[in-house]
Formats: sequence, structure tokens, C-alpha cells
Amino acid sequence: MRYDTKITFYRDETKYNPKTSKREHVLNAFTRFANVTDLGTAKQVELLGKISQGTKTIRLPSKNVAEWDYLTIMDNHTHYKFKSSIKVLKGFAMIVGEDNG
Repeated sequence: MRYDTKITFYRDETKYNPKTSKREHVLNAFTRFANVTDLGTAKQVELLGKISQGTKTIRLPSKNVAEWDYLTIMDNHTHYKFKSSIKVLKGFAMIVGEDNG
């Protein structure tokens, strides 16, 4: 399996700025390479109970990923949120769906 697709994970955090006495949003990002495929219709119904547009399966070499809020694939503008994880023999696999909100 080739991990050839660039995935960027984003985490939106608020931090206190003592100079302005306000909380500010800080967007942290980190990148990993993964194997990305579309999730088939039959598998969507089996795993999620319904059919969703824009659902992808992302396979990573390990589950060693920090907390994240959303991700992008190949620096595209579409945001994906976590839906479910899949038990696999090697590495880690998760199902993500387009975030319309």
C-alpha cells in the first residue's frame, strides 16, 4: 500500500494573549502522508447505515496522530471531519466525510 497522498490535519485552539488581555484563535497544522480512497456505496451502508456524499477512507501507517478538528486532502479547500474508524491488520484506517458546516 502506498502512502502517497498529503493529508493536512488542523487544530483550532484559543490562547490567552497577555498584551491584549483577550483570547485569540491559533490554527495549528501538521502534515502526514496517507492512502486515500473513496468509500464504496455498499460499504457505506454497512458501516454508517446510510449513503453520504464525499466519504473517504484514509489509511495511515500508525495511529500516532495528535488531536485534530478537521483535515484537508492534497491542500484542497474541502474540509473533512472524522466519522468512524476501521479495524485493520496493519496501521490505522478511518472514515471521514465532507464538513458542510
